[in-house]
Amino acid sequence: NALAANMALYQPAPFDAERDLVPVSLIGRVPVVIAANASAPYASVQQLIAAAKVKPGSISFASPGNGSTPHMAVEFFKRAAGISLLHIPYRGGSQAITDVIGGQLPLVAVNALEVQPHVKSGKLKALAVTSAKRSPLLPDVPTVAEALGIPDYELTGWFGLLAPARTPPEILARLQDETSRALKDPAVAEIIRIAGGEVVGGSTSQFDARIKKDTA
Repeated sequence: NALAANMALYQPAPFDAERDLVPVSLIGRVPVVIAANASAPYASVQQLIAAAKVKPGSISFASPGNGSTPHMAVEFFKRAAGISLLHIPYRGGSQAITDVIGGQLPLVAVNALEVQPHVKSGKLKALAVTSAKRSPLLPDVPTVAEALGIPDYELTGWFGLLAPARTPPEILARLQDETSRALKDPAVAEIIRIAGGEVVGGSTSQFDARIKKDTA
């Protein structure tokens, strides 16, 4: 989904996805987790919102970088909750997590796979996931939609297969068919699940619509 973000956020855009690439199939998606340092004075989204409203802009959150999915997820969360948080961009999730565990920052937003072991060890508190449904990796953690009572909130990382724009239609059709077949294989689905994701699949037109929606 950096494909959509890069097209929308960087000017001039690094490339024109609609001109240079053609969608084949969405493959899967991975939720973002909003997590807090173990000693942070909030253990739920509601407590975080209450603290942020007392001192707007005083609570900082780390992300893997400007324009990353976790960054965007928290920006939409802030807007929905009516609060102000200070964004601290990192170059990747690992150092962001390390600094939040170490207490330099109270909050971090990263993908579920990266944060799961630290939540299990008690070094971080997972406050919410940004997917429409709870993550099987963190089944006890509510979604942002649940916590805020906003049913249409969802912002997840997704990954898919694309091809050069001039790829012949018969090749695209074959790629789509083979991808769809592979995603029905339980072994493939399990690999994606272990990585913290869920299988999505779908048609080429559905994938094209998703890219355009996210870019908008």
